[in-house]
Amino acid sequence: MTLNHTLQYADMKKLFIFTLLILLTLGASAQRRRRAKTPPPPTPEELAEMARKEKYDRKLQAIERVTFIDSILLKKSEVMDVLSLGQETGSVHQYNKFFASAQEDTLDCTLFLSQLGDKIIYAQPDTASVLHLYASEMIGQKWSKSVALPGLEDSVSHNYPFMLTDGSTLYYASKSEEGLGGYDIYMTRWDDDDQRFLKPENIGMPFNSPANDYLYLIDEFNQLGWFLTDRGQSADSVCLYCFIPNEVRKIYNASELGYDTLVAYADIRSIRDTWVDKGQVMEAQKRLLSTRDKTKKAKIHQFHFIVNDRITYNSISQFRHEESRKLAEKWMKMSAERNTVSGQLEDLRHQYHVANSEKRAELATKILPLEQRYEKLVADLRTLEKEIRAFEQR
Repeated sequence: MTLNHTLQYADMKKLFIFTLLILLTLGASAQRRRRAKTPPPPTPEELAEMARKEKYDRKLQAIERVTFIDSILLKKSEVMDVLSLGQETGSVHQYNKFFASAQEDTLDCTLFLSQLGDKIIYAQPDTASVLHLYASEMIGQKWSKSVALPGLEDSVSHNYPFMLTDGSTLYYASKSEEGLGGYDIYMTRWDDDDQRFLKPENIGMPFNSPANDYLYLIDEFNQLGWFLTDRGQSADSVCLYCFIPNEVRKIYNASELGYDTLVAYADIRSIRDTWVDKGQVMEAQKRLLSTRDKTKKAKIHQFHFIVNDRITYNSISQFRHEESRKLAEKWMKMSAERNTVSGQLEDLRHQYHVANSEKRAELATKILPLEQRYEKLVADLRTLEKEIRAFEQR
């Protein structure tokens, strides 16, 4: 082999080694890139959020087309005083006020009283503080023993019951895992054949959301509906919406609307955006004003004092002691003032809702002292009620 051939062989050997090194380096680099691109498995929290998002987007495709005619912001403790249901519909109450109970674990429990006043459905906690729904009937002058609603014996909390006048269709709020978060509103019907309630159905958006959606009421005689939610509100505040119930469920065409528009309807960002037929809206608002007026007048003339879970007085003459009769007259005057203040607050809040920023600042100076007066009246009435009951139960 000549010197020239030897040099060529050496050069080729170097080139081969150099090429091999480059290929090995590129292979190792690609392998590192492949390893770097492999994402870590999602955490349980991330998986839960992905499932929640998937559930939200699925329900977003079937938002009911609802016409909302009014909304009012208020404290959760004031809701029962503001509701304007027709007498033919039945009524909703705080359990503690209806039965004059002082139990701390029943403070958030609500109760539905039928239009005839002979049946109640209400929430009560078990030993684990899970709320369940029970029913009772008026037999003679006493409520019968509580019976758990068959078909709704879940391990999650149920509250805020409301029964339609058909005596079969029940709406309530539940913390079921099937919901979007917090309380969601469900509907079920009584099955005469099986003597139990059917599997509940989540009524969907816009009534349900990732926040707490509590109360769903239908006034069939005035063709008005109400529902309560704390979405977008501070800790103790809620928004009460009034809407026109649909005879048949209608949904938005999701394929014609963008994602952001669907979310806006689901969140009820603007009730005016739901007004398709303004004539229908105006007629519904007239019915709402008329119902409110009737409710205010009924509250002014109403006398209903609960002594205990067995005895209720409907007139001053039923009080057995002179001291308690005097206190009851004071209680009536304070109750009337509370109802008057409640009505004034309701009117001012409606003005505030539609006012501009300058007018809102003026209205706020009127609302705040009325709210303070209302809270004091409520507290004083509770103290007075305890004093009256002490006399009557001697």
